[in-house]
Amino acid sequence: MFIPVEYLKDFEPNSIEEKADEWVIELIEKPDRVPAALHGKEVVLDGYCNEVDVLTHAFSLKKIYLRLVRRRWKEKGGGKHYSNEYDLHIPGMKTTREFRDFLKEIGG
Repeated sequence: MFIPVEYLKDFEPNSIEEKADEWVIELIEKPDRVPAALHGKEVVLDGYCNEVDVLTHAFSLKKIYLRLVRRRWKEKGGGKHYSNEYDLHIPGMKTTREFRDFLKEIGG
């Protein structure tokens, strides 16, 4: 209910944390989402990219954030890092498109 379906295509829920004024749902990129530049090569996971928190809902005075964690890959024995890019939030706004549309609707 709190995670838009489009996110579940490439990410899977990892944890949920309740804080005083917000919920944070961590979504980690699925392990089979190897970047296209590395297809057909032997790859290894090389850590994770910086997390991005995206506001998705605000219910009962608590905000709900999706924390997106993308994987970082490299070719085995190589040094160059690769990661996927996703168009899942509004640039500069860090809200889901769904939540932005809701805010537009109620705000006029």
